Amino acid sequence: MSERLDLHTEDAPWAHSLVSRIRAARAAGDEEEADRLIAYGRAEGSEALARLMDQILAMLDARDTATARGEDMAPFSISAAQDGQLVCDFCAATDPVVYYEVREFSIQGPGGAFLSGDRFYACPRCRELVDASDWKGLRAWIGPKQFGLGHRMLVLGFKNNRRGAAVEFEPGTNPEAGR
Repeated sequence: MSERLDLHTEDAPWAHSLVSRIRAARAAGDEEEADRLIAYGRAEGSEALARLMDQILAMLDARDTATARGEDMAPFSISAAQDGQLVCDFCAATDPVVYYEVREFSIQGPGGAFLSGDRFYACPRCRELVDASDWKGLRAWIGPKQFGLGHRMLVLGFKNNRRGAAVEFEPGTNPEAGR
């Protein structure tokens, strides 16, 4: 069991590296190391990261099970938000203030396809940057290290599939309720 992990939470690949190491420990039958890595992720990351880590591990387990059975994996939703909570789809800040309607699209990755949904939520700062089409500013705001290939593909999908102006909603309300 290693004492120190050479993973840094400010690096975009941090969660990917952590999940990969957890899965490798489990594959090797080292549940103690897997549990230590999970505890490390919870201690060093945010609540949102812990939710994402749990969901990604469950999704990968479901994918492996489906593959072993020769089946296609059922669609799987992953979100940093708590149940009923909205987050900015660009920077993951809580309490977005607008959404943008988009034509649904998918991004194919090594773990399967990411389905966009028909709305992208934005916090006040990301809204300002999106409305100005300041994509370099958005990248700077989110942080270049966090703006990896997956995030670039997501923003490109948004740019290519956006349908109109921002739709405002009252703070504290959830426009997803009742949909």
